[in-house]
Amino acid sequence: MSDDAKTPKKPARGLRLALFASLAVNLAVLGLVLGAVLLRPPFDRAGPPHGRDFVFPYTRAFDEGQRHELGRNLRGAFERDRERDPPRPHGGLLGGYRAALELLRAEPFDPQAFGAALDAQSARAEARQAAGQRVLIDYVASLSPEERAAYAGRLEAEIEQMAERFRKYRR
Repeated sequence: MSDDAKTPKKPARGLRLALFASLAVNLAVLGLVLGAVLLRPPFDRAGPPHGRDFVFPYTRAFDEGQRHELGRNLRGAFERDRERDPPRPHGGLLGGYRAALELLRAEPFDPQAFGAALDAQSARAEARQAAGQRVLIDYVASLSPEERAAYAGRLEAEIEQMAERFRKYRR
């Protein structure tokens, strides 16, 4: 047997680079999603929350350890969903934007196809929001009555802070 037969072959450099780039993009997107969920939005600059931003007071009301645990649970849920879902033709969370770019550059422009791409992105976002809500509900359900009462007190304080920011925003 020759030395070549014993030595496992390394994947092609291009394949390794593609896998590394894919991992980097996935980690960056995960960081953006978690940052958006776990960090305080700039209400003072942007006014009251819009659309799906309603979750911020709920996540901010957790203590730091709870936010980290909730974040781990959320990452796990997203990973399980990703494993269940078939691969997307344009890939990951950014794939919808890439598909939209292709449609915007196409001649002739197809407004129905562009609308369908936006609808697909919205449906994926709604599915992720629903998964996040399930994780939040399950996490709160796992709290002891004392932990849940403390959480409710912190949430009440967050709501009062939001109300104050809204009053300032409306002036």
